Amino acid sequence: MKKLGVFIFILLIVGGCSEKDEKIQLTTKYESQLEEQQKKIQEQQKEIERLKEEIEVYKLVPDVNYRQSLQIADREARIIMRLISEGKFDELKREFDVKFEVKDGKIDFGVPKNNAPFPIEWASNFMYIGNFIKGTDSIDISYFIYNPTHDRSEIIYMTFDNDMKFQFIYVGDA
Repeated sequence: MKKLGVFIFILLIVGGCSEKDEKIQLTTKYESQLEEQQKKIQEQQKEIERLKEEIEVYKLVPDVNYRQSLQIADREARIIMRLISEGKFDELKREFDVKFEVKDGKIDFGVPKNNAPFPIEWASNFMYIGNFIKGTDSIDISYFIYNPTHDRSEIIYMTFDNDMKFQFIYVGDA
């Protein structure tokens, strides 16, 4: 009987020890899972902060500034087109500090490299605003303009820097 009592006592101690070991193992397991989750949360918080900063960069300016920029870009674009249609190329170079070459009835701004030269005859035609984008580096305004040679509208893009300095006219596809 004594042996049975000692045996049961040993079983209780071993059982208690193994229960403690299991608790320690479970605690360690949950702590490591908790640490992993906390690391993931920290990474996600960093990503959220990065995205917030990115949103701030690409955020549109308040409506008033956006509309004002559109009006200024449209006014400048129409002045540029008037100067081109009137053949006042020296005044265009002087007023807008832009470089270009005139050859074969077209103005070539040289940028971007794949840009087709702008036909001077289009400058005196009606223009309708197609799009306006105020980006972080530039302001782009596009127009639909009548092409009498093909009896259809073409699309052109005028690019300004953020200080409204005219850069070039890009001839696109409608």
